Amino acid sequence: MLEGFKRFEERLKAGNPAGGGTALDILTRAEEFLRKRDYESALVVLEDFYRFNGGDLHMNLLLGEIHLEIGQDRESLNYFNKALQLEPGNSQALYGTGRVFYLRGDLNKSAEFIRRAIDEGLNKPEVYNDLGIVYSQAGKFFQAEQCFKKAMELKPDFGHAVVNLSSLYINVDRYDEALKLIDDYARDRDLPIDLLFNRGLALELKGMFDRAVKEFEGILARQRGNFNALYHKGYCYLNMGEIHKARECFQRCLKMDPDNEKLHTFMALTYAIEGKITEAIDIWKEFLPMFKSVQKKDVRVTPTKISPIKIVDSLESTQTKRDEKIDISVVIPVMNEEGSLFLLYNKLKRVLERLKKSHEIIFVDDGSTDNSLKIMDELARKDPSVVIIKFRKNYGQTAAFAAGFKYASGDVVITMDADLQNDPEDIPMLLKKLSEGYDLVSGWRKSRKDKTLTRKIPSYFANRIINKLIAGTGVRIHDFGCSLKAYKKGIVKNLKLYGEMHRFIPAYAAWLGIKIAEIPVKHHPRRFGHTKYGLGRVGTVLLDLITLRFYTGFRSRPLQFFGKVAFAATFLAMLVSSLLFFSKFLFGWGVSFETFLLMVMFSILGGMQFIVVGLIGEIVMRGFLEAQGKADYVVESVISYQNDR
Repeated sequence: MLEGFKRFEERLKAGNPAGGGTALDILTRAEEFLRKRDYESALVVLEDFYRFNGGDLHMNLLLGEIHLEIGQDRESLNYFNKALQLEPGNSQALYGTGRVFYLRGDLNKSAEFIRRAIDEGLNKPEVYNDLGIVYSQAGKFFQAEQCFKKAMELKPDFGHAVVNLSSLYINVDRYDEALKLIDDYARDRDLPIDLLFNRGLALELKGMFDRAVKEFEGILARQRGNFNALYHKGYCYLNMGEIHKARECFQRCLKMDPDNEKLHTFMALTYAIEGKITEAIDIWKEFLPMFKSVQKKDVRVTPTKISPIKIVDSLESTQTKRDEKIDISVVIPVMNEEGSLFLLYNKLKRVLERLKKSHEIIFVDDGSTDNSLKIMDELARKDPSVVIIKFRKNYGQTAAFAAGFKYASGDVVITMDADLQNDPEDIPMLLKKLSEGYDLVSGWRKSRKDKTLTRKIPSYFANRIINKLIAGTGVRIHDFGCSLKAYKKGIVKNLKLYGEMHRFIPAYAAWLGIKIAEIPVKHHPRRFGHTKYGLGRVGTVLLDLITLRFYTGFRSRPLQFFGKVAFAATFLAMLVSSLLFFSKFLFGWGVSFETFLLMVMFSILGGMQFIVVGLIGEIVMRGFLEAQGKADYVVESVISYQNDR
């Protein structure tokens, strides 16, 4: 990317021998931002400058690369297309376009454009490696093999191509070729962990378990907490009949991933082999409903990826807990936010690193249909503190927060939206207020940047209603709907969230007597994508509020609630009847009007009956879910790479 920047800078100097003046000053600032990977600031500078230099080829290539790096494929494609209009057949623009189509999942077009870039003279090992990854994902293994070999021919020490080609050989059962490739590469250098793992995996799949164990032990000597090496080492011991060693490995794995069903299955198997059926059943019975047949080839790894092409890892990966203490967990629900994710991560990461506290960033993918998952996977591969919880489908923001709370291990849990409207720079203020003795600190979007009709007005009335309901608690909150909040760990671990109730957590906490504070926070207009909220959500939110009030105040004594409802209904009926009685003498109203009023009265009563029946249904269902310990969402996978390093 910086190479493209230099080309444009040199072109500008050539046109302005005096040094470029203001233009070069602008480019110098942009270069500083790029070196810091502060792409948002670089884009602000360069896109403003682009208005006067939009016809320059290298400027379009540079902006295309930056947008591609942060996962904004639509903007990136626009710049690459403009570059191709300026110079048809430009190899860099063709290569960039191919990478954009890869992000969009169009493997055929991706391969076509990257191949055209090579034909136009872009003869680089990274390009062949990327094309090999595309072919591999498309199931064209022969073409992929040729591309990886070409990349190695151009650069013999290109480790990425060796890892990818050996992984390809393993995936197509060519274990001997994978081993020979790795051994040849290892003659002049120490093997990276990825290649040690591939060699161990190939030996394991050939049934050479004793040699595979040595490879996995070599990895563990360098990375003691490498989950995959420990897992496969235990699997090899199990096949070698060394049951106690296998069990020891699986037990160590369970400390890192206590909810892994395959590990529990293997643990039960070690006891069953020894004839300890009771112990095996005790382990098995909890996980039997989730049991799936485990075969050796279920545990193969995907090829190593290099920037800019990334491949989403297998969604069979499971939850991995950290051994080390975490100070801060940040939970971010994501639903089709491809345009903002990379910028959000950069801003958030800078804030968390300045705090100098251990942290984790938990993205909850709530059924995204765009490239959000691919971008999050790329971030997780680069940063071991990033974890992705992938839902099987869209369950809503409340379910996403509930899943994030369940996984979070930090002493403090921060929640925020993924659309860049919440500002990560406000997090230190939340933590400072929390340190004053509060259990929950909520943000207040004092200068809100949303549309008045669809967002501000419904929010205003909802906040007033909620404050009326919690008037007796002494707590007053201006903005219940702000997602930017900070919680002490004990608060979120004991919350049961349903429907749209994430926005009512402060109200729920107020009824429970928890200390709450509110501070003003910044709010930005949405830059990318579209809002998922509108007037259609207002009714759902109000019904959830009624249910929550009943659930917290009357669940254990429903007669008081229904008694109050019955008293109010009776009083209203008597009042209307009295008015009708006196109106007959005072105004002489006819029967038709009396009939109308009676219909209104019975409609009110009928509506109240429906609400009561709905409340009963809610309580019965939620009581059942709590008794069963079940969530109202399904997690398809938890993706984390902290043990791969």
